[in-house]
Order: sequence, then C-alpha cells, then structure tokens
Amino acid sequence: MKKFMIEKMAARIAAGGAASLALLVQTAQAAVPTEVTTAITSAGTDLQTVAVAIIAAMAAFWGIKAIGTKLGLWK
Repeated sequence: MKKFMIEKMAARIAAGGAASLALLVQTAQAAVPTEVTTAITSAGTDLQTVAVAIIAAMAAFWGIKAIGTKLGLWK
C-alpha cells in the first residue's frame, strides 16, 4: 500500500514538472531574437567543423603511428 502511494505521488510530481518545463521552454523560445538564433546556428556549424578537424587529426595520428610501428620507427 505504501509503495503504491509513493509511486502515485512520484507520477504526479513528474507530470507537474514536465508541464512546467514545457511552459518554460515555450516562453523562452518566444523571447529569443532572430540574431541570437542565427548566432547559435553559426556556432553549431563552427563546432561541427572543429569536431571533424579533430577527428581527422586523430585518424591521421593513428595512421602515422600504425605505419611507424610496422616500420619499427615507433615502439
């Protein structure tokens, strides 16, 4: 009986929290100027470019290390 009451209360709290969060997100999105949205979009593009560059550098390093190990230049 006690466990059922706790689960029921937790469900109510979760539903109320989700509704409050949804209202907060809707309010926040309505107040964002277009310049901010553009800046966030361009920052996301820049971040993607940097991530690809880092992954490419890691792959190049791995390749050089693998070749160096095969040739006995790298231990």
